[in-house]
Amino acid sequence: MAKKKRKKKRTYTYDELTSAKSDLKASLRRFNYKLALLLIAIFAVLAVVYYILIAMCVVWAMPVLYTAAAVLFSAFFIINRGFSREPVSREMLPDDWTEEKKDAYIADDTERKALARKLMIPMVPVLLLVGIDILIVMVLPMLRT
Repeated sequence: MAKKKRKKKRTYTYDELTSAKSDLKASLRRFNYKLALLLIAIFAVLAVVYYILIAMCVVWAMPVLYTAAAVLFSAFFIINRGFSREPVSREMLPDDWTEEKKDAYIADDTERKALARKLMIPMVPVLLLVGIDILIVMVLPMLRT
């Protein structure tokens, strides 16, 4: 029978530990708490309004929510030209384009990415609410049986 090899336990130096701690603290300082609170507030308002409408047996509440999610996601995807985060670089563009055309395309792409980032603010809470609604409507009834 083959003997199992034991993994060596990695020992970190004091400098590595302090640099890791300082990197973690710097990343926490960069966290955008204002944006996180805005997203939580939008989600809370949407969820309260949506579930009040559902409790009042309003028939159009679910189709409106799902249509809004689809429209926001489609608009984000079209405006952002996919899921890329970084703007297009000069090397990605065709060589036969003029410098002016490349500059105009890069400027347009940067503006589009900025608009798409703003569009994500209402899109994320709506998609989260849709996901939770799908879990409540589709998955929970299957678990109860």
